[in-house]
Amino acid sequence: MRWKRRTSEWDDHEVTNNWSGAKDLAGDARYTEKSVPLLTGRATRAFLENAPMRWHAQQEEERVYRRVGWGPLLDVFVIDMRSYRGRNTHNRQPAPDGDTAFLGAEQLVWLRDGPT
Repeated sequence: MRWKRRTSEWDDHEVTNNWSGAKDLAGDARYTEKSVPLLTGRATRAFLENAPMRWHAQQEEERVYRRVGWGPLLDVFVIDMRSYRGRNTHNRQPAPDGDTAFLGAEQLVWLRDGPT
């Protein structure tokens, strides 16, 4: 039997609470830097420089999701539940759309087709 456990380590607090591409910090006095894309870039770089990860021939240079195999009995799936998600809303959409995206198409294909 193969045991599988899924976890996420890249979350919404590395940039600002509940960040997404649609986040607006213009009215938030706690932030002197108001550009969410700039804050995201800085947080991504700091995370990737300080997180021990093995990089294998991957298409996305800043990709966080990966599989770490530990022998024949354990695969650890590290998924990215922040970078590909839609904007933060009240989650009342009647049907799936861009705002309900969570893992992103590439990551879902990677999980479905057998991660490398």
